[in-house]
Amino acid sequence: MTGLFAFSLDRETFRGAFETRQQALDAAMAALQRRSDMPEGIFVGQWAEPDPQADDHAEAVVERMRDRWRATASEEKFLDSVSEQQLADLDYDIERVLRAWLAKHTLLPRPTKVRAVSEHPIPTVRHVAVSTERETSVMGEA
Repeated sequence: MTGLFAFSLDRETFRGAFETRQQALDAAMAALQRRSDMPEGIFVGQWAEPDPQADDHAEAVVERMRDRWRATASEEKFLDSVSEQQLADLDYDIERVLRAWLAKHTLLPRPTKVRAVSEHPIPTVRHVAVSTERETSVMGEA
């Protein structure tokens, strides 16, 4: 989802997932044609990828493994000397696996926040069709 753009016509409700800012702006222009009222402007922003909280689980996993090991009544120590680097390596791998699992099962949170919002003016009418036919007649003439 990273990098996708959305548009809003009220600065609060963003919609769409477009590859570029220009595509989002074009979609907003098309949406304007379906409205009866004109908004103050068009707002285009980039969806902010939500954090699924997949990081920082290594210590809890190691502690849980230690607890389960001790519950087996074994006297041998297990995972008592895990270094900070080893925890960091485990945390990296756990995060990668959790994110892949979330994506595989379509469980990643949907973005709800938009960043880097740009405001675009509502385009004005560029030209008015002018008729070359005589639209009025002199009174009394038919």
